[in-house]
Amino acid sequence: MSTLSIGARVAMLCAAALLGLTAAVPAQPQRFPTAVQTDLGGVSLISESDDDETVAGVQVFLAAGLDRQLPSESGIAALVADCITRTPVNGVAVRDAIAQSGGSLDFTVEGRSVHFYIESVPQMLPAQVELFAKALSAPDFSPQTIAAARSALTARINDLEGNALSVAVEMFRRSYFATSAGLPALGSTTAIAALSSKDLAAFYQANYRRSGLSASAAGDLTPGLADALKTLAAGLPEGVVTPVVPKAKPIPENAPRIVSNRDVAAPIVVVGYAAPPPGSADFGAMLVLESLLSNAFERSSATTLGIAERSVGAFYLYDSSPASLVVYVNGTRVDPSIALRELLVAAKSLSLKPLDAEALKHFKIVAEGQFLTGSLMVADRAYLLGTFAAQGLGSDAINAALAALDKTTAADVQRVAKTYLQRYIVALVLPRQNGGS
Repeated sequence: MSTLSIGARVAMLCAAALLGLTAAVPAQPQRFPTAVQTDLGGVSLISESDDDETVAGVQVFLAAGLDRQLPSESGIAALVADCITRTPVNGVAVRDAIAQSGGSLDFTVEGRSVHFYIESVPQMLPAQVELFAKALSAPDFSPQTIAAARSALTARINDLEGNALSVAVEMFRRSYFATSAGLPALGSTTAIAALSSKDLAAFYQANYRRSGLSASAAGDLTPGLADALKTLAAGLPEGVVTPVVPKAKPIPENAPRIVSNRDVAAPIVVVGYAAPPPGSADFGAMLVLESLLSNAFERSSATTLGIAERSVGAFYLYDSSPASLVVYVNGTRVDPSIALRELLVAAKSLSLKPLDAEALKHFKIVAEGQFLTGSLMVADRAYLLGTFAAQGLGSDAINAALAALDKTTAADVQRVAKTYLQRYIVALVLPRQNGGS
């Protein structure tokens, strides 16, 4: 560990700067092909066609996420989605049928939606979307399929329960979200065990409707994809899916602390903050703060450090609604009490003084690198196009996000730090032998 403390290093970056000193950043060219929006008969498709890619991928979003669940049925969104991927088409589970033709099918459950992702070589993707459409329109909720899905989800939940950082982030989310969007993404094993075929069918009928469907695609796209998605949309029933307004609980001034005990070797501390959504004028500045808090506390390294190697790291959860910023302290690398204290001093310092020109330039470059790293895979680009468009960045969302970062000034970073980083929730995961102290 460096002899300079976290607070000292941030103080060096912030000291003696004058407001507005930042050098102008030249306008950047488009990093990715311009995305376009297509109306598929009332269903929106946002696509970024890139014939330099060797694969193509499509994300199918449905308004059937965590915020549609009752607290007593935590996990029903994931269980329904898992059953859909196991639904037989021509006698073969649809995920296996897609795999046999060279593709892959996965799903992810989030606050606002569940999204299914299909990736394949370009010429096979339309046929695979049509296979998925058959399963989506007539899912199998038989006891056998539910049992297989329940077993798989239970194993994944148990794995997450053994990950201290995942547990701490979930603790923060439950304290921050005012809706069911704060429930665990895969649910609880107790609630999943009690869900029946009737429960799953009712959740599907209420939420899997054409009005709650959208899609986004990236890669080497073929003309047949749009027709396949039209077929998929036509297979879902009409009807209104009532929007759920995302809500966060106000973060109190006294910094609540939530403690849990797990079989871990050292404490993990998560500090959670409210954060601006992607469509906000503050988006670029928060990307800079994420890069600063995630990278300024480590000694120079020839490689990018992974989560386990960092003393302190940060995640800007801009794909959630409401958005949040999570900063974690890794107790295997640093004394958590000292690191937490210095982190909070750093957040205060960033609100009091603007970054100097060189520091701003450096962390904008780092922020851009982090953002681009999360956008390089076809799956990531397809996902970001869809989720960003839903949050106000428009159809060409990834290029718009990078443009927002380019325009960020030192004054913007200081303002956003003052607005968002002064109130927080602390979630601690402690070794069981500590007895919760």
